[in-house]
Amino acid sequence: MSVRIAIDTGGTFTDLVLSDPDTGRLVFHKVPSTPADPSRALVDGVRGLVARAGVANAEILFLIHGTTVATNTILQRRGARTAFITTAGFRDVLHIQRQDRPHLYNMRIRRTPALVPRSLRYELPERILHDGSEALHVDRDRLDELVAALRTEGIEAVGVGFLHSHIDPGHERSVGNVLRQALPDVTVCLSSEMSREEGEYERFSTCAMNAYVQPVMSNYLKRVNDALSESSVAAPLYVMKSNGGVTSAGQAADHCVHTILSGPAGGVVAGVEIGRRLDRPNLITADMGGTSFDVAMIHEGAIAFAKNAEIDGLALKAPMMDIHTIGAGGGSIAWIDSGGALRVGPQSAGAEPGPACYQTGGTEPTVTDANLVLGRLSTNGLLGGAITLDSSASRRVIEEKIAAQLQCTVEEAAEGIIRVINASMTAAIRKLTVERGYDPRLFALVPFGGAGPLHGAELARELGIHDVIIPLAPGVASAEGLVFSNLRTDRIQTHVELLDRIEAEAFEKMLENLAGQAIGDLSTSTEGKKPVISRRAGLRYSGQGYDLPIDLPDGPIDLPSLESAFHVEHERQYGFARRDQRVQLVNVWVSAELPIADDQRRPAARTVSEPPASHSTRPVYFSGDWIDTPFYNRNGLHPGQQFDGPAVIEQLDSTTLIGPAQHAFIDAWEQIAITGLDTA
Repeated sequence: MSVRIAIDTGGTFTDLVLSDPDTGRLVFHKVPSTPADPSRALVDGVRGLVARAGVANAEILFLIHGTTVATNTILQRRGARTAFITTAGFRDVLHIQRQDRPHLYNMRIRRTPALVPRSLRYELPERILHDGSEALHVDRDRLDELVAALRTEGIEAVGVGFLHSHIDPGHERSVGNVLRQALPDVTVCLSSEMSREEGEYERFSTCAMNAYVQPVMSNYLKRVNDALSESSVAAPLYVMKSNGGVTSAGQAADHCVHTILSGPAGGVVAGVEIGRRLDRPNLITADMGGTSFDVAMIHEGAIAFAKNAEIDGLALKAPMMDIHTIGAGGGSIAWIDSGGALRVGPQSAGAEPGPACYQTGGTEPTVTDANLVLGRLSTNGLLGGAITLDSSASRRVIEEKIAAQLQCTVEEAAEGIIRVINASMTAAIRKLTVERGYDPRLFALVPFGGAGPLHGAELARELGIHDVIIPLAPGVASAEGLVFSNLRTDRIQTHVELLDRIEAEAFEKMLENLAGQAIGDLSTSTEGKKPVISRRAGLRYSGQGYDLPIDLPDGPIDLPSLESAFHVEHERQYGFARRDQRVQLVNVWVSAELPIADDQRRPAARTVSEPPASHSTRPVYFSGDWIDTPFYNRNGLHPGQQFDGPAVIEQLDSTTLIGPAQHAFIDAWEQIAITGLDTA
């Protein structure tokens, strides 16, 4: 027997899933995160999971890890002492950025400071032109001076970003070789290794970000591997990437910016698997954990992808799932602003000190405290009773910091907290659907994470969504998604040319070259396995400043059909198309995916018609009234059973709330399907 283990490190909990691909068996485990050193919770969780599953360490085939180390390093500004070398005259690109205003009408807005201070940004005389020709050789004497300066400054990492290096990376590579030889203890990152697209600020920012995080990520993954070895776990470690695929720990350390959405990406992959099982191609995944709320859209069975993003106001140019994240989770703190209005988040109590009810030092009212006050959580409902919640502490902090200022009851204040956080989350869902030209009412909502099922039915009702699907283990769904992930790599190359001037054969040659490079990037031998290749073209109207990715079908390239598809997509997203204008190719994008997941789970062969029995009945607060509500144990629910709300379903990793006049059904995959959401 060979099993796989997935680990998703979150802000509050670390979730683990063990999968036996031969039998389809899944074993779940959950431990509190250790923010000071996430590797401790990871290794402790693996030990606990192996013991719970009753397997030997030698039976572990590999481990897949979804990590927040790169993200937290940037947000907390705890990266390496980093320098940046660039073309003479372009030292301040990281500061100037794109000259747009982050908030148009805020006269006091300040840009996020660059990760590399100006004193550590160095200029080097050299120049490659836009056509790839060399205008100025690298000044070797100046480079030697910079090496000495870097050594004096005690630099831990250095990024190199030259003008037009996406066309010809020769100068960057030669400088990189010199730096690696002269400074063997310093990590060196080249912008052309991070991105081969136009846009000097985006390339430089991505390179500086990777250099800033790389030593931290390398040290973290080394600690994880060392700790696993000490625990006699010899299986290789893979890391989830933002594009929904996995890569080796070594490659993740070198290209750590590709792991920025490592954790949330697993949940989206789980959503794809749920859609495949149920033949539901249109889904919205909503991952609500302790600190954040991550939304993604699956349309016609395909995940939406992006290659431009921001983290903490800094540009990031890397292939990734199109995931929208806001600060909204179970640990989000409720507060009163200067105008006397109730606000929730984005600040979070996180794992330390946590919500007040955790009795671990938290003194601020959180969403979890509000749910406990409203009766939606049991005092012994988390982690199977491993965490006991103090409802009196929740009432006290909500009374002192919210209810007293709003002059209302504690229950009214708690319900207000839930309504405010729900409004923030529905706005996030609309941003990814309505603002992209999609009607959320045509999708099913898949809420997961520790807090997602508590809010999912209410979110769906506010959005007009008619179906909610709660996964079997919603609290560890992102970790479960890691189990279904495959090796994946992306190659993107800038090629700016009017579409009507491109020969189809030349276009296909570009795609073939990128496909070969992508297959070569895969960290596991492709022997006996055939990578799945997908292709896109970035197109825009001539003169536009942005492009839209258009999927390319298999087979020969049909340029007129590609142009027509661009007009249709532009009209869908922006409400208009200019078919009289010429279309320009901006880039080509090739992805290679090597299947390594092999899940043998099957739907239940038998169903149960008898209604389930609740283990208790307690009052729960709904819309101003206390209503006696049955509480069910998830382990006691079986496929085919159905019942009406209100109801609360408890399990090890999460709690599901079903409102009055709503209906629940347990499907063949043991998932909870909730309907009747158009009724308040």
